[in-house]
Amino acid sequence: MSLVVVQPSADYAARVRRHFPDALFLATPERAALLTDHAGVIAADLDDPAAALHGLEAYTGPRHRRYRGLTCFVCDYLPLAGDLAPLLGVPYHAPAAINLSRDKGRAALAWMHAKVSTPPTRLVQGEAELAEFAARHPGPWILKPTNRSGSEWVLKIEEADHLPAAHQRLRRGLEGAPYLAQSFVQGREISADFYLGNGQARLLRLTEKYLMPQDGLAGLVGAYFPARVPAPLRETLLDTYRRGALALGVQRGIVMVDSILDRDTPYLLEMALRPGGDCLPDLCIHATGYDPILAACQVALGQTPDFPDLSQPAPLAALHLMTTRSGLIRTIDFGPLEAHPAVVQLEPYHLPGDELRCWEGSYDDRILAACLVRYQGEEKLPSLIEELRELIALELETDPQAALR
Repeated sequence: MSLVVVQPSADYAARVRRHFPDALFLATPERAALLTDHAGVIAADLDDPAAALHGLEAYTGPRHRRYRGLTCFVCDYLPLAGDLAPLLGVPYHAPAAINLSRDKGRAALAWMHAKVSTPPTRLVQGEAELAEFAARHPGPWILKPTNRSGSEWVLKIEEADHLPAAHQRLRRGLEGAPYLAQSFVQGREISADFYLGNGQARLLRLTEKYLMPQDGLAGLVGAYFPARVPAPLRETLLDTYRRGALALGVQRGIVMVDSILDRDTPYLLEMALRPGGDCLPDLCIHATGYDPILAACQVALGQTPDFPDLSQPAPLAALHLMTTRSGLIRTIDFGPLEAHPAVVQLEPYHLPGDELRCWEGSYDDRILAACLVRYQGEEKLPSLIEELRELIALELETDPQAALR
């Protein structure tokens, strides 16, 4: 009897395997080809729950209740996990809750209906709808997709005169799909993981984001660091998160939430029915001892996760080091960066032969590396990011100076 993990990365598969050696990894053929170092990898068509079940049964034999639990860390495959769980006879988030959490417009409506604070939001199909929303809600405005991860195509518009052009850019970028218009709320951007069970919630992670300034864009995360929030306000945050999850139909599990803290009022931005990813697991493990991957597997197996002490986090931050140039990487050297005394560990995001792209569609395309660093005061993070970024020796094929050399 095994834990089933849907579409893990090679890194996540290794982390799962350290704690659960008999875990099975259900993956697309393309992803399975990257997991050749692991046993228990099952390649299947993950667009079809029946085909995924057939792949599992072909590997394990068609006996019922051979599976102890199911988990998934990839947003695009959460719906498959929701459909697959009853076929395996294991608990998981209900498909309705998964689908609602993945539709940011419907989620915002559910929160507003439940009187959970969230910025005013409207689904926009045409320019007239955008103009009507802007007339009712003063700017700035955030325009963003209804269902994409991270900060893909998230635009911040300061002036009403710029809204028509932004509308056209977003419609082109999203290939005509409707998008959300949202009032911009000024405040601290807080990201968290929490566990919900029996209607009660407990925090697992509470981190703050330093957002890189970029004209016309929002949500470029330069750094994550442990959020220092007084205990009473922490309870306010947690209660808002709990009510937000219940409004989406979540009954039990780990939920990731992004919110804006405007003085003493948290405004929900989005929730995902998985723990936070990217560079957060390493930050949490080193700063508070919380291991998101272990916790998600524990919950999948019917266990209560280990709850960390968030009151005295280590002074560590996870940084995104981004380029301002686009092009194909000819050479990249992280040696001087790794030697910097503030750097604890480094994870390259792009290597020679990869393409860097600075555009609205995805800020991941411009991240050179993530690194875990020691720091003294959040106010020093912007200068530290710049200092460390300059230590990466980058040569692009489109770099005129590189061409001359």
